[in-house]
Amino acid sequence: MQTSQRCIHSNLRAWVSVLLMGSALALAGCKAEPTLFGGCSTRNMSACPTSDGFPNPYEGQLELLTWTETLRKASLELTGRLPAEHQRALTAEHGQMGLEASLAEIMRDEAFFDRTMELYNDHFLTDKYLGRENAIELLDEELFPNLRWFEQKHPDDEDVARLTNDSLAREPLELIAHVIRTERPFTEILTANYTMFNSYAAMSMIGVPDIPVGLGENPEGFQKVQIPGIPHAGILTSAMFLNRFPTSDTNINRHRSRMAYWFFLDIDINQFGNRPVDASADFGENPTLNNPNCTVCHTTMDPVAGLFMNWNESGEYSGEGEWFGPDYILPPGFNGESLPDGDRTRALQWFASRLASNPRFAQATVKTVFQGLTGQKILDITSPIPPDMMDGLVDDPDLGGMGGMGGDSGMGGVGGDSGMGGMDGSGSTPPPLPPEPVIDPDVDPALERAYNVQQTILRTIQQRFIDSDYNFKVLVREIVLSPYFRAKNATPLSAEMETELSTFGTARLLTPEHLTRKIEATTGVRWSRRPDRPDYLLDDYRIFYGGIDSDLVTQRVTEPNGVMASLAQRMAYEVACSAVPYDFSKPSHERLLFPDIDRDTPLSDSSDQVRDAIGHLHQRLLGEEIVSEDELAATIAVLIESYDLGRAGLADETVPQELAQPCRLFNDRMTGDSLPQERRINADPEYTIRAWMAAVSYLLSDYRFLYE
Repeated sequence: MQTSQRCIHSNLRAWVSVLLMGSALALAGCKAEPTLFGGCSTRNMSACPTSDGFPNPYEGQLELLTWTETLRKASLELTGRLPAEHQRALTAEHGQMGLEASLAEIMRDEAFFDRTMELYNDHFLTDKYLGRENAIELLDEELFPNLRWFEQKHPDDEDVARLTNDSLAREPLELIAHVIRTERPFTEILTANYTMFNSYAAMSMIGVPDIPVGLGENPEGFQKVQIPGIPHAGILTSAMFLNRFPTSDTNINRHRSRMAYWFFLDIDINQFGNRPVDASADFGENPTLNNPNCTVCHTTMDPVAGLFMNWNESGEYSGEGEWFGPDYILPPGFNGESLPDGDRTRALQWFASRLASNPRFAQATVKTVFQGLTGQKILDITSPIPPDMMDGLVDDPDLGGMGGMGGDSGMGGVGGDSGMGGMDGSGSTPPPLPPEPVIDPDVDPALERAYNVQQTILRTIQQRFIDSDYNFKVLVREIVLSPYFRAKNATPLSAEMETELSTFGTARLLTPEHLTRKIEATTGVRWSRRPDRPDYLLDDYRIFYGGIDSDLVTQRVTEPNGVMASLAQRMAYEVACSAVPYDFSKPSHERLLFPDIDRDTPLSDSSDQVRDAIGHLHQRLLGEEIVSEDELAATIAVLIESYDLGRAGLADETVPQELAQPCRLFNDRMTGDSLPQERRINADPEYTIRAWMAAVSYLLSDYRFLYE
């Protein structure tokens, strides 16, 4: 382990901020804290923490990706880039050890932190507030008089206004990225006594007039900030998070309570209420407190709703600590423990510490990250058990778990003195895992076996995550090593085994964000109108290709439809049209697609050079280490058929020598800069370039490119 150098650098910049800000805020200090992966690299494997890995639970029936194939998939998944050659070489030589060292490097890449923010935004949906003044408009200008500071200092600079808004919007996700980057216990996303600001956000929220835009070497970079008078509790006290899950006079924080249970404990309170109810019945006075049909949920939800009492509908702190009387709603508390009077103004900090020490926090985190990285939902064949039916289900009281959510037995001792699993450096024993829930007795036996296998692996991952002091990078590593991430193929199976193995597999339709990154990583070009324009799949076609806007569209489409299929075909043609001439214009040692063949090389289905070039394309675009003869033959056939037809058209002058206008190369595809004359390509007199376009387009439209 080694000390984080980023921490040292951040502190230097922070002190510059303090000098300019005076006493308006306090920069959270950062200690020289050891990290598990700090010294680990492909050049220093001895410094790497190692994993026991996972056996193949269906050896002989389930085929797993090789270690190098796993590396490629992981690198594309975690950073949107292909692995470096030295990472490939080390993984090929050392197998799992080489992969783990490569993962340590990958998880230090800034693109990895962007990916984790993307993953968590799929849950928190706070990116709803990106763009225009969506985040700024949430906040009260009376409380934050400098909110629109840019209107006076930079009245004509739209970029400054946008950066300010987006800096405010990204605060909760930047907290997550910071905790992961510094390898702090992931529980700190709840217990952090600070928030994350950059120069633009600090100007709005704190409003010290002397802070210039351009503070330090990276004014857009976020750092830890403690706002005096605000009892920070990580994400729970983020204005963006609180606004995304708002309250009202009638809801009175119940929505926030429900989402806290869902996000951080993997408990869907709504399932407790899945009972037939007579709508014509008299529910009586104050049914949420007195009617069993309502209290089945509200007994769990309402005390936690009370813990948000200091935060108003705009997500702003009042510090009043006032709540309703016990005749109207249950008093603030959690899991049968009442909020002490002395903690009323810091109620969410009190709540956060109990969430963080609960074993279900690890369970919820594993579920979120597992589903985010594999694209697979965790198999659930259990029966929802409402709180009032849980008594007596847990034989061992030391296990805790979900037992007694509405009673006194607790959820794994959260209300006791068991500590936080060493998160405070005390070395106390980590909290126990919750017991397995009750399985639906009518479930298919094959699914039950699949569930048991999956739970065994997930509980192992969960325990390793806890044992690492909640190191998020350990969690990611364990998921990548698991057979659920590495599953590749299965032998011919019986119907029962087919059902049982249905939870494994890599055939996941890539999201618009994933596909965008993969296009650039594999072809060296972007799919965009111009270099200075956004990628199509992140702008014009995001929603059409199954993406979300975190506002009106919050669920991703995971099965392709006709529109998505048409977009994929268009992408394949247009990217090939752009990438092939661009690649051929470079020196051979700089080419990604065609390092060993030139654009004027005659094409023949018997040519070894052509065959090798096709094999390279399969490896580059589809990740195939060994290409079958049938696959090679199919792609060669596309190439040669296009070549022959095109040359016939050239001969009878029905096909022009010039490339179609969008395919002509005059400017650098990535920068837009004018290319020197010798690199420009606007004609294809032998029809070789267009034939290669057909082959590349064919591979880009392959399901193995569109899926991962």
